[in-house]
Amino acid sequence: MKLSFIGAGRWALALTLKLCEKGIAVSLYEPDENACNRLLNSRRHPDLPESAVLPDSVLVSSEPAPVLKNTEVIVFATPAGALADAATGIKPLIPNSCQLLVSVTKGIEPKTKKRLSQVLKEIITNLPVVVLAGPGIPYDVANNDPTSLVAVSEDEAAARFIRDTFTVSNLRIYSHSDVAGVEIAAAFKNVIAIAAGIADGIGLGINAKSALLTRGLAEITRLGLALNANPLTFAGLAGMGDLIVTAFSPYSRNHQLGIAIGRGQEPAAALTALNGVAEGYWTARAGLELSRRLRVEMPITEEVYRLLYEGEKPVKSIERLLKRPTKKEFY
Repeated sequence: MKLSFIGAGRWALALTLKLCEKGIAVSLYEPDENACNRLLNSRRHPDLPESAVLPDSVLVSSEPAPVLKNTEVIVFATPAGALADAATGIKPLIPNSCQLLVSVTKGIEPKTKKRLSQVLKEIITNLPVVVLAGPGIPYDVANNDPTSLVAVSEDEAAARFIRDTFTVSNLRIYSHSDVAGVEIAAAFKNVIAIAAGIADGIGLGINAKSALLTRGLAEITRLGLALNANPLTFAGLAGMGDLIVTAFSPYSRNHQLGIAIGRGQEPAAALTALNGVAEGYWTARAGLELSRRLRVEMPITEEVYRLLYEGEKPVKSIERLLKRPTKKEFY
């Protein structure tokens, strides 16, 4: 079996290492020539453990054709904003051997505000799409920490296939059919994790962080329900599970971005200092527009947007949240 990654960031490399343990042939397409050359020279990612080195059998290329040759599964591991262009670019090169597509990217398409599986299905119409999500910090996966993820698709046979393919050693995958719920949870937990990082950065206690994460999950669930998602999804791996790791892990870029902002750093400078993409920064903008379009109240997301894009101070955001009208917990 051959599997090809589009994008060679830390998540793609961590998953590649696991697949190689299973004897699966893996190739990586990295369109950024500088990043590709660094990977070819070092065979590792700086955000992963030093022991996480790609085997020589893994092809790494800045050209898509050799990576896609005879592949059976294509995994998109690009930033959300680059996904549509990446899919459009490789579409003519997809071989007849390819059975399905996988997205491991967590976000919202910034222009259309669509879920990422919808973007892929509109561009590459003849293949089923599976989303792989859940509480998986790449560093910990590569470090052999026991990890559970969820493979979700409208095509349940495709979800089961990816579930069984990616289950290996410390990695256990479950299957699911609620695509909207998993993708909304996966995207918006990044926004709430930024808020959690800001809370940590300004020195708030565990009571505040607990309330923030719980109410953050509540507003993510409301948005999911507006998109006909299953409410139980948000209590599962893609919802509560992923929110926990992203809001607490020292390897979470979204959490680290929030900490830097909470300590007084400007968002633009904090973003530049990260060694990669914090998807929550972009989801805060696209997601707020989506919530307004659907008339779903998301007060924490709105405050994160103000903090990231309007120069608001955390103390003002906290004050607004605490002074909101009282109401039932579930509405």
